[in-house]
Amino acid sequence: MAAGRAVMRPVRRFAARTLRAIGLLPQVPPPAPAPIDPQRLREDELIAADPALVRHLGQLTEVRDDLLAPQARQANLIAVAEALDAAGLPYLLIPDRGVRHRLGVRPGGREAALAAVAAAFRGAPVYAALLGHGRVHATVLAEGLPAAVEEHETPPPPAEAPEGEQPPLPPEPPERVKGVRLYRPVVTTGRTLHYGQDHGCDLEFWDATESQAGGVASIDETPYGWWLPSLEAAGTVRVGDREYPVAEPFLHHLPEDVRFPVDAVLTWVDDTDPQWQRRRAEARARLSGAAPETADRLDDGDHRYRNHDELRYCLRSIAMYAPWIRHLYLVTDDQVPAWLDEEAPGLTVVAHRDLLPAGPVFNSHAIETGLHRIPGLSEHFLYFNDDMFLGRPVRPEDFFLGNGQPKVFRDTRIVPPSTSTVSADVYTAAQQNTRRLLESRHGRAFVRVLAHVPYALRRSLLAEAERRWQPELATTGRSVFRAAVDVAPVTLALYHAQLCGDAVDGVLRHAYLAVDRAEDRDRLARLLADRDLDAFCLADGDAEDGPAEEQGRALAEFLTAYFPVPGPFETPVRVVAAPEDEGPDCAPAFVGLTEPEAEATAGIPMPRRVEVA
Repeated sequence: MAAGRAVMRPVRRFAARTLRAIGLLPQVPPPAPAPIDPQRLREDELIAADPALVRHLGQLTEVRDDLLAPQARQANLIAVAEALDAAGLPYLLIPDRGVRHRLGVRPGGREAALAAVAAAFRGAPVYAALLGHGRVHATVLAEGLPAAVEEHETPPPPAEAPEGEQPPLPPEPPERVKGVRLYRPVVTTGRTLHYGQDHGCDLEFWDATESQAGGVASIDETPYGWWLPSLEAAGTVRVGDREYPVAEPFLHHLPEDVRFPVDAVLTWVDDTDPQWQRRRAEARARLSGAAPETADRLDDGDHRYRNHDELRYCLRSIAMYAPWIRHLYLVTDDQVPAWLDEEAPGLTVVAHRDLLPAGPVFNSHAIETGLHRIPGLSEHFLYFNDDMFLGRPVRPEDFFLGNGQPKVFRDTRIVPPSTSTVSADVYTAAQQNTRRLLESRHGRAFVRVLAHVPYALRRSLLAEAERRWQPELATTGRSVFRAAVDVAPVTLALYHAQLCGDAVDGVLRHAYLAVDRAEDRDRLARLLADRDLDAFCLADGDAEDGPAEEQGRALAEFLTAYFPVPGPFETPVRVVAAPEDEGPDCAPAFVGLTEPEAEATAGIPMPRRVEVA
């Protein structure tokens, strides 16, 4: 039956066309032309005037590979503030715990502010989202703001009632536009990192109070609630290199504010370095005469040292999402990657021998026993392994209380209820040893390991652990390779601090992925698309689920896509673009990308040559 209908379908169409041609059937009217979108026409004019612009996610977008997320947010803040300054309009910065910057305009200043930003951004690819309470009404080019707001707030005409029926109730009036979010869209060459509305600057039109004193926030609360008694500028707050006026309450510091410096410590090893390989081989040879039961309780697996260039992207993640880090200390075994700018401000390379006088070690537990001895390190710091990455903006308050106490992030993984004398892997044995020390001191047994995220630490906590458990930590510090007799210094210090009331539980949205497992590699695409984790770890294991080349390629492609913008600690690289005669489809120049990075960015062709500046 279905086959018969299929055969007759073209016959019926032919018959209908024939009957219409001879006038026996009415002609089908042509489809109505699509309505003309004035904004699309204006965008066409702007992109014709500036061929460097592209359309991305439906908006005119600038292509840049040199802009970090904090810089994008600050650029939008500066642009809006300068527009208001040029018009002579007073405004206030509204500090809060959010990522976006907020500027507030006094009651009655809305129309002038709309006109000011429209004039400032005329002819520019800057967009404005019309904001209500918890919603975006529409998004328009900023140059058309006054007309767009008027159009949105114009109520629709009343509906006519059919003859003999009661007229319908008048429609609800449109919600008033309470603010606008202004932003210039930016995308990287590989189209994997986009700065859009989430990096915009909110310009809020504050409401008047019944007493006419101060004002009421129009969209979101401030740390002091909705109402402020005065909207007069009482001082300034620095954001980046610029001062912004603030109301008097925002000159005070809150109990939760972190006002002390926070540094970062990273540990890294390059397993391809011939000198390091020689030192490791010599250390192995010295242990070759150890008792068999001792040798069996060591962990010197190659996966513990494998270098996939993670350090580059760990540093980029810090620059991207934690610009408040004061100074970064890189702890290595006399190794420095070729791309690292050792003279960069805010960076110090520290050698193992300066922290561990006993000699070369290949054991992260041993290295951790000396972190508090890093010269110049601040009391409060974050400790990263090079396979840990920040995934979105974080604040110091995510890691520390305002009184200085660090936050402890626990994993769901359990430490089995046994001792290290029972057959257990070296990692688990070290956790069990650590638990035994803590239980003997506090009468409490921890059951969960620490999450593999940046650890919030204090130098004094590590020093206190060293004083209290000097023999055990000294043994660990001399342990050349990971061993079943080790203790885990960071776990020991943080759980001891928590049991003494000097640390608290914290929460970070995080994930642990082992790139040697195919199922975890399959999760990378979703992680890149969502970008919704505070931190994640991309660990290397020995499962060998797929060829090593596939594992390395998947990791390199993901890291290049997630962190395409070079950070301040990399040697600058200037890339010369391909000749213009290759046409408009030729990719813009990669700025600061190495050749392997560029090849990993969505198949975009490489420029002609790379020059180191």
